[in-house]
Amino acid sequence: MTLSLVLALSPATATEIPKNFLFSEPAARKVLSPDDAAEMGYKISDRLTTPLELNPCAHRRAVDRGRLAARTITLWTSAPSGESEQLVLYKSPRAAHAALAQLRAEVKRCARKGDPAYPALKVRWRTSKAKAGDESIGMGYRTWQDGMVNQTITGIVARRGSALIIYTTTDGYYKPGGLTRTARKMAAKVCELPGVC
Repeated sequence: MTLSLVLALSPATATEIPKNFLFSEPAARKVLSPDDAAEMGYKISDRLTTPLELNPCAHRRAVDRGRLAARTITLWTSAPSGESEQLVLYKSPRAAHAALAQLRAEVKRCARKGDPAYPALKVRWRTSKAKAGDESIGMGYRTWQDGMVNQTITGIVARRGSALIIYTTTDGYYKPGGLTRTARKMAAKVCELPGVC
């Protein structure tokens, strides 16, 4: 069998994420008025080295392996509050599963890891059950300073085929079910990309 025939029989694999594929992307790409830009802003990154948005051990660079493409969109507001949407495509479902398994292990290992630069700030990670895609987990943390809650992050990470999908919000009153519904929608949408599902 010739190499060209083997390639023709092999399923195509997505190596890039189309523009405006993420749900928050159209809003993130709009130019804000000066007044709006003073109150809120988006950042879009396609860097493969960007860490996962849920990052219990505070890695400065990605530590998961087998990435083919990634897009991370973060939003900040003057409230202060923020949210993020991240999609990472891996070379195989096995690589995506390994990334999620590594994240599960890290949330246990670093559940109470603080930031050495801010010793007064205490961090507590937790997990919860979630149902989205092929496998998923709810994940987030709270920070305390001087005995008072400083910030709450709620998130979900879901795997569908060879894709990892992450949503987070800093809104302490946000119901995690909303993130789960959004993750389910993206878990269906990623199957439009070649080779993901």
